[in-house]
Amino acid sequence: MQPPKSRKIVACGSEKLVFVLILVNMAFYTCFGQANDKKVVVDSLSKLIQKERNPSTRVRLLLERAIQLPSSNYDQAIHDATSALDHYRAEYDEKGMVNAYVALGSINHQQKAYRNALYYDSLAMALAEKVNFSEGKVLAYRNLGREYAAIGNILDAKSSYEKALELELALKNKDLVRLISNYNQLGIVSRIVGKFEESVAYLSEGIQLAEKNGQIRMLAQMYMNLGNTYNETSNYQEAANMHLKSVKIKERLDDRLGLGQSFTNLSIVFLAAKEFDKAISYLRKSQQINAAFKNYKGLGLNASNLAIIYIEKGEVDSVSLFFKEAIANFSRASDNRGLALAFHNFGKFLFDINKLDTAEVMMEKALRLRTAAGSNTEICTTLANLGQLEIRRGNFSKAENYLLEAQRYIDTTKTTRALSDLYTYLSDLYSQKRNYGKALTYLKKVLDLERNSFTENERIALLKAESKYELEKRDLELALERERQREHQVKTFLIGVLVVLAFIAIISVLWIRRKQVKERHQAQLQQLTQEHLIATTQALRGAEEAERKKIANKLHDEVGALLSIAKLNVDQLEADVFAIDSEAMIKLQTAKKLLGEMGETVRAISHSLAPVALEKYGLKPAILDLINAVNASGKISVETIIEGLEGADSWNNEFRFGLYRILQEVLNNIIKHAQATHVLVQVVELERSITIYVEDNGKGFDTTTTSGGAGLNLLKHNVAYFNGIIEVNGRKNQGTFVLIELPLAGSSAYETNHEDWP
Repeated sequence: MQPPKSRKIVACGSEKLVFVLILVNMAFYTCFGQANDKKVVVDSLSKLIQKERNPSTRVRLLLERAIQLPSSNYDQAIHDATSALDHYRAEYDEKGMVNAYVALGSINHQQKAYRNALYYDSLAMALAEKVNFSEGKVLAYRNLGREYAAIGNILDAKSSYEKALELELALKNKDLVRLISNYNQLGIVSRIVGKFEESVAYLSEGIQLAEKNGQIRMLAQMYMNLGNTYNETSNYQEAANMHLKSVKIKERLDDRLGLGQSFTNLSIVFLAAKEFDKAISYLRKSQQINAAFKNYKGLGLNASNLAIIYIEKGEVDSVSLFFKEAIANFSRASDNRGLALAFHNFGKFLFDINKLDTAEVMMEKALRLRTAAGSNTEICTTLANLGQLEIRRGNFSKAENYLLEAQRYIDTTKTTRALSDLYTYLSDLYSQKRNYGKALTYLKKVLDLERNSFTENERIALLKAESKYELEKRDLELALERERQREHQVKTFLIGVLVVLAFIAIISVLWIRRKQVKERHQAQLQQLTQEHLIATTQALRGAEEAERKKIANKLHDEVGALLSIAKLNVDQLEADVFAIDSEAMIKLQTAKKLLGEMGETVRAISHSLAPVALEKYGLKPAILDLINAVNASGKISVETIIEGLEGADSWNNEFRFGLYRILQEVLNNIIKHAQATHVLVQVVELERSITIYVEDNGKGFDTTTTSGGAGLNLLKHNVAYFNGIIEVNGRKNQGTFVLIELPLAGSSAYETNHEDWP
């Protein structure tokens, strides 16, 4: 960080010195500017140091050069900064000592010696507090935040940045670039700890200042960081917009390292949209750039995200190698947060392939790192996954401890994916423990979160607007106070008039915004009601399906078994006791026939409630079993064409059962009403949908004049539930055809890894 006394150097130096120090400021604050420009600055400072005869000015120039020297010149940088520190000590210049400590902290940070940097920044902060050096305190707290973030202590980093921002806003002469950087850092750390509204508010304020003052390079990084926050709240459209804005600026600046970061984050957005090839393409671009710069943190993120993409694609052969590559690169970069993410996702993958012992080791490593860092949302996620692992093992008591501890770490007032997952795991746990009251309570919480998610983005926008207004008002009041001190009575009166007009304008804008928000809420009320009805219907369908399975299993496993045993005993009795022509023999045969018919009836009822073939063998065998049952009657011949469905086991149970019941309902309607002798059934899996086509040669009906009975209405309702479309066309005595299209959908349980710009 540039020492605060640079302005005093300008005051006492020549015009040439002014020009050089402007270059120093630009080179330092852009962080990743061109290496040649930085070399020019260092060379210019070296020439000035050789010519300078004033000891105080020469020491200030030494401190400037120490900050600007590249990491390869570490010894020279330390020598320059230490020389400046010795001079300030001899002169009892405590403010100068603060600047020297800040410089030593920055030099050690550049070398990734974060503990040493933390030591020097702490000395700077303590001394600045002692002498009440406001600008020195701002610099020290900013650097402390930087070091805490680097070692993974996110909560302390957030606290330090907040203090730095508060002190910066209180300064009469605020440093604009430093202020924008503070907003950027607070946006990043707020997202990491799960404070998404705060993250949006900080980054939006920083973006506004950067746009207004032409800070293009910093603007590109804040667009990217805001995109990361939007991605965390599932606002993928806004996330993509922000990342693409960032890419355009970086391409114009030829910022290759920055482009690598944006490409990584764009790949995460495309992964969420299931556009795997595009996600991989962007990651490969990022990988090439990071390899050229030897950016091991970036390479770690690339490898980790590639692993997640291939998991989503179902191509898992190389996943373990990708995770091991990510762990190695994060270790080389000393990036504990990246290591924790890699261990967490590797453990989740091992859990999914049922390697529970190794998965537990990985998750525990992630938990230790995340606990040390203090990121509550990330701690909660890992604890929740450990709880899910213990549920699978059947260790319900240990699972409950993990999940309840996770609940302590998460903000239950915010709608997040982590909270929804946690409540889902708790509902599953209590359901398996047969504590159905608690299971239902957590299931209701999951449904409430789904309902609230529709208003989350609107709420973020309101908080953003409110925060923006408060910050604007505070800055305006400070500016007016300075003007009142400098200007004459007439100018003060005119400024007062402008203030009144400004407040009227602000109040008018706020009134218009509130009116617009109210109108949008009213317009969305009907939609929210409908979404709530859908969520409730889904829960009821799930309960109905579970009850069907329960009854079907009872009939099939218990009643069916008892009937089989009774029939076996009757067979044995027939063989051992009765004569062939006995009257008892006739009664016994009648009893056998009735038992057989009862068994067939029980199997038919069980199959209609919850098809056994679908549970045991999958969707495609269940459909073929249904067709064979119809063909076995001998009354109707069913021709079958099935394409795809090999991956149907990965679909959720509700969709698979729903598809089966829709086809079952179509065939039942044909059997009951069509009087058909031949039926063609086609089930085809396309890239994003399932198409069902059924045609019979029955008596048909006129669809232009007949709306259909209860069976057809039930069929249409079931198709609509899955957001599908149905077409029924028939003519009297010319048969009927039914065309149904159901969209496929999926989701991911893995955490993607964003790349932030500090």
